[in-house]
Amino acid sequence: MSPDAADSTDAMGELEALIQAGNGQAVATFLRLLPPEDTAYTVSHLHVETRTAMFEQLSSADADLGADLLEHFVDEYAADVIEQLEPEHAAALVDEMDSDEQADVLSELEPEDAEAILDAMDPAEAIDTRQRMAYDEDVAGGLMITEYLVFNQGQTVNEVTADLHANAEEYAEYEVRYVYVVDDAGRLTGVVPMRSLVLVPGVSRVETQQVREPVTVAVDTHLDDLHDLFDRVDISAVPVIDHKGTLVGVIQRAAVEEAVGERETDQFLKFGGIIGGEELRSMSIGSRAVRRLTFLLPIMGLLLASATVIALFEETVKKLPILAAFLPVVAGICGSGGNQAVAVSIRELSLGLIDSSDFVRVLMKELIVALLIGLVLGAVLFIVVYAWQHNIHLALVLGAAVPFVVTVSKTIGGTVPVLLRKVGVDPAMASGPIVTTVVDLVGFFTVLMLATLMIEKLQ
Repeated sequence: MSPDAADSTDAMGELEALIQAGNGQAVATFLRLLPPEDTAYTVSHLHVETRTAMFEQLSSADADLGADLLEHFVDEYAADVIEQLEPEHAAALVDEMDSDEQADVLSELEPEDAEAILDAMDPAEAIDTRQRMAYDEDVAGGLMITEYLVFNQGQTVNEVTADLHANAEEYAEYEVRYVYVVDDAGRLTGVVPMRSLVLVPGVSRVETQQVREPVTVAVDTHLDDLHDLFDRVDISAVPVIDHKGTLVGVIQRAAVEEAVGERETDQFLKFGGIIGGEELRSMSIGSRAVRRLTFLLPIMGLLLASATVIALFEETVKKLPILAAFLPVVAGICGSGGNQAVAVSIRELSLGLIDSSDFVRVLMKELIVALLIGLVLGAVLFIVVYAWQHNIHLALVLGAAVPFVVTVSKTIGGTVPVLLRKVGVDPAMASGPIVTTVVDLVGFFTVLMLATLMIEKLQ
């Protein structure tokens, strides 16, 4: 056992002993002294019952620490943790989470479980969280935070700085680079950089220092537009307003970057067959099995359809059994080519470089590349097969099949994501299986049909 593994095992053993002793304060102290790089590993390797007991103790002894721990895990894992807790314990932890994390985690729960926790939360926090849960997760309203500094335009600089000093401990966790100025109706009138407050007389009204007509976004601004905005504007946060111009939150650059990263990770997982969202091995076995079977069972059905094509040409395979060795080669290389096209289209869709109206453009672009690649691969396969088997007819069948199948696979791979987006289906989830199945069907049929025609001609 390596020293690092031994240290991790010792840490888990010590933590488990403290949890079993029921001393929540000692558990909190131990976790705060644990190196940050070891915390996630140690917590995730606890047994479910022990982990649940730990968070119950933290909800009473140090809810802020418990919330911080949950925020460092993916939302699905955090939801799995609080789902095991009694509503009052879960509510104590959720109350201490950042506002953007509260809605994200509770949205992963069953509605009745989320509602039970909301009922046990601080009323003001619950109202705010319910409002945020009403927004989609990929728009400004779903990504914004509601911890920010806002003052009335009529207040003086002295009043603002006095409030900052009086609430320094609470504001320490806020985005404090800017102060947001509103009128009596709560409508945003401007933004004041924090540094400006120390450079002017205290009797000045805060509105005299504001940047009027600041950059703002609406609550329904999509993630792609937010990403583009922060690429163009060198600021760390942007106020979010509703249709009346009322300030309702602040969207941070870091939150947008994190959301874009999570979306790309989600697309990668779906492309790999994990269609239920984020999965960790610390989650329940039943949940993980259902997530994977949801993808694998339809795939099995599609592959059985491919098997029927081979069964239709059973006599051809009997007369030329070596074909069985080369069918996976044709299907594999052509399927990989199709998946290359899928990956490019999904990437371009996510970047906004193409949309559902670009079907013909994508088709023509892929067609030219596919023909070139198909001819090269067909020629290489012809040479390899002839050198290996010394059978010119077999080499011709396979060499002629590959260019056609590669062309089909790449054009389908490039256009299927565009079509799926048009009908409202997630391209990352469905493109791979569709392309793989179609390529197998076309590949098997093409090779076996050409071989059948060759055998009939030679007889």
